[in-house]
Amino acid sequence: MKYFLLIFFLLILGCSSNDDGSNSATGINPPSWIQGVYLQEISGQVLPVGYEFKTNDFCTIASFTSCNKALLDMYDGDSNFETNVHEEIDSNRYSIEITLGSIINKYEFIKSSNTSIKQILITGDEAFYTLQ
Repeated sequence: MKYFLLIFFLLILGCSSNDDGSNSATGINPPSWIQGVYLQEISGQVLPVGYEFKTNDFCTIASFTSCNKALLDMYDGDSNFETNVHEEIDSNRYSIEITLGSIINKYEFIKSSNTSIKQILITGDEAFYTLQ
């Protein structure tokens, strides 16, 4: 339970990223190598916590799935609410920074294999996820 709360907290606060790469007002475009559902694995046990990468969306999975595209679309064009997406994509790394109002969530993922990724957390620690 302690790990679940830690991961849920980190999902809310976001994770680290660099500042190079492509910008889009509200478009999310994860690379094909990362698309799918990834759940966290700790000591060989798969937890119901992770991420879903779609062709045009990025979702967090905890006790429920929350996708960012719907939130970005809801506020797109509202001059009183800033929305922005900044992505960095290459053959083994995907980072995304999503701005919704005053909240900025940053995530960085590294391809470990064709069926697993690791997330670089803001603390410098790593979390591992397995493709389902």
